[in-house]
Amino acid sequence: MIKIALKDIKLFITDRRALLMTFFMPVALISIFAMAFGGEREHNAKPMNLLVADLDQTKSSKDIITQIDSLKNISVTRIPLDSGTRLVKTGEESELLIFNKGFGDSLENANPLPLEMKYDPSKAAETGMMQQALMSSLMRMIGKDFVMKRVMKKVEKMNGGAPLDSSAKSNMQNMFASNFGGGDNSGGPPINIEMSSVVEEKQSSPGLIQAVAGTAVMMLLFGLAAMGAGMLEEKENGTLKRLLYSPVKSIHILLGKTIASILLALMQLSVLFLYASYAFHLDLGKNVPALLLMMLTTAYACAGFGMFLASIAKSRQQVQMLSSIIVLSMSAIGGSMIPTFLMPAFMQKMSLFSVNYWSIQGFYDIYWRNLAFSDTAFLLRPLMLFLIGTGMMILSQVFFKRNVLKLA
Repeated sequence: MIKIALKDIKLFITDRRALLMTFFMPVALISIFAMAFGGEREHNAKPMNLLVADLDQTKSSKDIITQIDSLKNISVTRIPLDSGTRLVKTGEESELLIFNKGFGDSLENANPLPLEMKYDPSKAAETGMMQQALMSSLMRMIGKDFVMKRVMKKVEKMNGGAPLDSSAKSNMQNMFASNFGGGDNSGGPPINIEMSSVVEEKQSSPGLIQAVAGTAVMMLLFGLAAMGAGMLEEKENGTLKRLLYSPVKSIHILLGKTIASILLALMQLSVLFLYASYAFHLDLGKNVPALLLMMLTTAYACAGFGMFLASIAKSRQQVQMLSSIIVLSMSAIGGSMIPTFLMPAFMQKMSLFSVNYWSIQGFYDIYWRNLAFSDTAFLLRPLMLFLIGTGMMILSQVFFKRNVLKLA
């Protein structure tokens, strides 16, 4: 019995794929998810970026913006209204704080402040954190004087509009100072930020888009990696050698398999999106040209990835091992498993190197941000997928000659 157990353990230890899947992958995924959900030490966390458009351009608005920028957890980027709105609409930023005209006068006269925040509802969690941090900071900056002025105005109104005498004002100010610390808003929030979405109503749910696009791309990568591994199976069975003896050029063999992978990928994407349309009412007719372009470039990039894996590996088992590690890691970082806006800044930059990120953002542009086909922000996504796919194909050609043909 002991000998059987030892034998099985020895077999397990000699299986590199089993070792990697048992120990390396869980550690890698735990690290990614821990960093994404707050494993990073707080003191190392970078401040949240806040776009600010100052339409008031008074000393009061500039002073408040400077004070917000001095906060440890918020970094202000001053930007024109149109540019800031576009950055939020295209998903590059989460929210834009607008100091509308009349802010200085409203602050001086204790009227409701014309503050507005444009935001992307698909990043509601990120906007919520910013809103919370901003409200508490604004209360500390202007809450005390602002509330005191509002109270005085109400008292004067109750007094028939007659101004209070200096003694009464002094008493009220002393009473207010002793009961209001400046950061306490227990008396009700006198400062309000009007929230306005940059996304039109009746759009598809961002959760549905995330689920469909994220899952589709991840499964596509797994499927096309397995398709690429078929090339190595042909090498092991001798089929590839017979092909090389024929007049067919090596580049044509690689391109033929790439075309097959792209067609298979398009079929898989079509089935998944049709299912999402039937089961969850995803509107496939919303922007057909953009949808077709995204499906084609996503299929091309994933096919290139599958060919690249097959060209650098020496056996099917090696392709399976590499695909499990790379696809799961890339999917976690690229946004298939968790939205990228929940990740720290350095992971968001890493996600730019994944197929998943550009593909998911492209589908967000179609179904959530409602960008036109000719919009440069949208066209950037398929362009990046095309460049990734082309880069993978060039590398595949190099390694295909060096590894696969040499060993055939």
